[in-house]
Amino acid sequence: MLRTGFIGSDNLFDKYICGWLRQHSDLRVIIWIDELRWAVGPGRWRKIAVRYRERATRYGWPRAIDEALYYALYHPFLRGRDSRKLRSTIEAMAADADTVVDEIRQIRTSDIQSPEVLEAIKGERLDALFAMCVDVLLPESLISAPRLGAYLWHEGITPEYRGVHPAFWALANRDYGRLGYTLLRMNMKLDAGDVFVQGRVRDVDPLADSPFYIAHKAILDSLPETERFLNEAERGEHVRLERVAHQDRLYSYPTASALAKIIWHRRRRKLSGLFGLPVSRQ
Repeated sequence: MLRTGFIGSDNLFDKYICGWLRQHSDLRVIIWIDELRWAVGPGRWRKIAVRYRERATRYGWPRAIDEALYYALYHPFLRGRDSRKLRSTIEAMAADADTVVDEIRQIRTSDIQSPEVLEAIKGERLDALFAMCVDVLLPESLISAPRLGAYLWHEGITPEYRGVHPAFWALANRDYGRLGYTLLRMNMKLDAGDVFVQGRVRDVDPLADSPFYIAHKAILDSLPETERFLNEAERGEHVRLERVAHQDRLYSYPTASALAKIIWHRRRRKLSGLFGLPVSRQ
């Protein structure tokens, strides 16, 4: 079996993925990146203020305010419902699988470039490193350390939806055919590496299910194909996918204005249903 490692955020979903990875590979080390949590912990409001001041400097105050308004609306009113639905899905899947990873070596760090992290990756002589829920660019020394490289579970289709929150932006664009997943080998360009697994999410309603749920459901749907990839990589037979890109786009953080578009598309469907009008899903 391949000797693997995992980098991600310490949450229920990532722990389930670690359990799955342990079942299908020789999982040697888990790196939990605390720096993902810029909006929690001591000094939360100061960190939030610093973040949006930096966003305003880089992208302008209109964009920064639009992003801040999204989080002000999403976290109090929508996140709880989304988290409950995802939790019930994961718990149903975990009931039939051994997903405990307590015995696996685990490292917590606030700096992904910490020497401890690189030493752990090299010390375990990994064949492959996997990452998810990572909104920092991993250093080249880290992604090149494993024998076969480092791979990212991306919650969208690349290169059309590179960047963060791809399911959200596909919904905002009404690009429902590109709600899906990608397993890519990381390089020093964000979400732009060679693709080895890619497909569409299954059994979701783009006009009802939340972007949060759709994104995570897409990763769950990728697992059978990822298992095939692991087996092929162990035999040295893994081959990157060749496809013609529709458009290479890099997306940033969600905005309140884009959320309003998603809500309007959904309200229009309800109104169309009330009056017997056809509903477009394109």
